[in-house]
Amino acid sequence: MKGMYTRRETIAAALFGIAVAGIVWGPVMLRPFSSPHAVDLQTLHLPEDRLVQARISSAQTKVAKVKPAGRVDINHADAAALRGLPGIGPTLAQRIVMHRKAYGPFAGTRGLLEVDGIGPKRFDKIESWIVAR
Repeated sequence: MKGMYTRRETIAAALFGIAVAGIVWGPVMLRPFSSPHAVDLQTLHLPEDRLVQARISSAQTKVAKVKPAGRVDINHADAAALRGLPGIGPTLAQRIVMHRKAYGPFAGTRGLLEVDGIGPKRFDKIESWIVAR
């Protein structure tokens, strides 16, 4: 019969139509309707207690990193002293202390290369700031 489609062709055409509709209308339907795209921070008003809490938390996060006054002895320094070295954060400072406790004192400054997270680039940054006694 002319003008008749097989069942397979009908299903394929229907699936194709659904796919095209999903591509066209999917992003429109998934977009949140009530949220604006930008927030004007000048007009944003917080309750007084949240405003004070926000100021306290932002003051706590702005911790200045102080360069050490002299060379830091990697065999005796605690984690706080090691954090003052350039490129050494709290996690890496703790790793240095744990490595020293597990394997004993470092034989030389290049012994820091055995600590996980300290590679040649990071070692070059801190080499002038450290000593192993």
